Amino acid sequence: MLPLLLAWLHAVNDLFSNFLTPLLPKLMAHFGVGLGTVGLLVSVYSLTGSLLQPLAGLVADRMDRRVLAALGPVLVALGMGSLGLWPRFEGLLLVLGLAGLGSALFHASGASLVGELAPGNRRGFWLSFFGSAGYLGLSLGPVVALFTVGAWGLKGLFWLTPLALLPALVLLRLPPVRRQGRPAGWRDFLRVFRGDVARLWGMATLRSLVFMSFSTTLPYWFAQRGITDAYTAVSLSTYSFSATLGAFLGGTLSDRWGRKAVLVGTLTFGLPLYLALLFFPAENPLYLVFLALTGALMNAGIPVAVAMAQELEPGQTATVSGLLMGFTWGFAGLFYAPIGHLIEVFGVMPVLLVLGVLLFPAWILARSVRGAVPSRA
Repeated sequence: MLPLLLAWLHAVNDLFSNFLTPLLPKLMAHFGVGLGTVGLLVSVYSLTGSLLQPLAGLVADRMDRRVLAALGPVLVALGMGSLGLWPRFEGLLLVLGLAGLGSALFHASGASLVGELAPGNRRGFWLSFFGSAGYLGLSLGPVVALFTVGAWGLKGLFWLTPLALLPALVLLRLPPVRRQGRPAGWRDFLRVFRGDVARLWGMATLRSLVFMSFSTTLPYWFAQRGITDAYTAVSLSTYSFSATLGAFLGGTLSDRWGRKAVLVGTLTFGLPLYLALLFFPAENPLYLVFLALTGALMNAGIPVAVAMAQELEPGQTATVSGLLMGFTWGFAGLFYAPIGHLIEVFGVMPVLLVLGVLLFPAWILARSVRGAVPSRA
């Protein structure tokens, strides 16, 4: 029951997390500020929600992770649900910083609990199930946010908070989950930034940087080429749905074929598919097939990398989960602003081609990681 409950909380956590971006125009009108100012909300939430995940994991590795996994989505839901309730912009800025911290606590502790409670020969499946629930929440977030605000205004978002509050209360009624043995300390925390876990993080960050840059640039690139908004929306939905499916299949297949084989294999096939997306005519229906395959392959490696890291560092599963999840995306996201500037200067194709070169060192790092033998318990 606990993995299913955590998957539901992951979907709800990420559902609320994706309210902010589609509602920026309405928040600009609500507070009477410009895009640059309201964009601070996104920056603060992203920084606390992504880059603090390893530190959140260190806390989770020393506490009852069940409590933190319940608290995190509640903070996110209350923060995003109260977007229309704050009279001053500064108040909302502080609240969203706390909501981001809640998301960091949940991702680190939730993934840790799922990985530890799953049988060793099914860890990949359950981490994939947990991860794909988050992708599903992310994909539904904008639709739910815009529908709710359209019907009841920004204040109506608060009525969605029971989606997180009720399952969190159920989780708190379950028995405590505490780690056995010596709790992880600061020296243990620093150790995960070396060796195989660090190689996994480097691989995941390079991989994320390439495909985050591609998917973020896609609407701008299609607009330059005169491609309709409708086709752009279909393309983004195709990529999002295939990413969800890939996240589910990746860990599941790694239980049967081995973690390292799936990780290296997805990168091996990912490079030619990435090149196909750059050179193949977007108007051709086969482009959507390439886009779906690429989205599935590139996201299939995420739960696999988390499972490998947990098996390599069984005493710090929350810390390494935070490192391989939010910290990876947050660190890669920091580089998109300069990449966007380079795209404006040199054009989309040259910059995306150069970024594709980063898949080679990612592939080398994946091959260099030693595979831990998962527990069969």
